[in-house]
Amino acid sequence: MMFIKNIIEEGVSSKDKDDIVTECTKLVQVKEAIERMDGVNKTAVVLQLDENNLMIVGGGADNKFVVFAKLGGKDYYMANKFDSKKDFFNITVAKKKHKYPSRRCFGIDTVLESAKHFAHRGTLTQVFTWERV
Repeated sequence: MMFIKNIIEEGVSSKDKDDIVTECTKLVQVKEAIERMDGVNKTAVVLQLDENNLMIVGGGADNKFVVFAKLGGKDYYMANKFDSKKDFFNITVAKKKHKYPSRRCFGIDTVLESAKHFAHRGTLTQVFTWERV
């Protein structure tokens, strides 16, 4: 059984009416939705139980993604506590370019692990660090 109810994939425009909403019944759907992200046409995927329990995966270009989560009304960014660099990356999320510190940027394998854990269990995997926003 899945924790999340829906996967929301960004449509061709940044307008909500273009978003593609799919009922989530299998983990493979989460993987496939994230793998479709290209950082240009598809820059955001939302894994959603309700408005207070969701995860947003953003980006996709150059294998750079960011992960934001809202759980029980609290907001978090996934972060790498071992990243001491002060680099920033421009990552497009929901068709808007933002600067993110390198400690919040991850490759697809790491993002998939986190997203699948959230979709199935409804918790933030403790394998990664979560910064409160």
